Amino acid sequence: MSTPNAQQLTRSTMRALLAHYRITPGDTAPEDVVTEWLRELRGRTVGECHAALSTLPLEQVRHVTAAQIAQSITLARSRPAATGTPSSTRPPKPRDRAADQAAGARGIGKVYALMGWTGHEKHVLARTVPCPFCRASVGTPCSPLTRNRLRQREIRDRETRMHPSRLRAAEAKRANSSSSGAAASGTATQGASA
Repeated sequence: MSTPNAQQLTRSTMRALLAHYRITPGDTAPEDVVTEWLRELRGRTVGECHAALSTLPLEQVRHVTAAQIAQSITLARSRPAATGTPSSTRPPKPRDRAADQAAGARGIGKVYALMGWTGHEKHVLARTVPCPFCRASVGTPCSPLTRNRLRQREIRDRETRMHPSRLRAAEAKRANSSSSGAAASGTATQGASA
């Protein structure tokens, strides 16, 4: 039941197996031992012999006989692995990283609420914009970088752990969004009253 491409046992591969698993004392196996093992394991492949020998505990490998290995291979052939055919397995679903990050943030928020911890408002606000200094993306904290490639120097705020330029950018974004919201609502009220 061996596949046609499987490597068949030869004298050199049998010597290598016996030496690898240290079944015989010394570096090379005697010719009569190699002949006996080849006779017992006729029709088996090198891979099957490796698999059978590797399943045995180390202290038992040194005392194993060729007949025991042949019996183990025969038993393994009668019970093929129950892994299924490659066509029966489904490929994994692609992960939605944004949803995973949102779920993680919700979980962290629940833990903070249970512990009675309150978030820092400036820190949350700063995470809504990318950092112009260390290039941290939206949602991630600033890196502890103090000097960037342009040789500019900024030290993170101790309270929020964000660079001052990111805090200013977040404040400017909030000011722009609140002023544009007020302007839009003011335009709507002016148009309605006129």
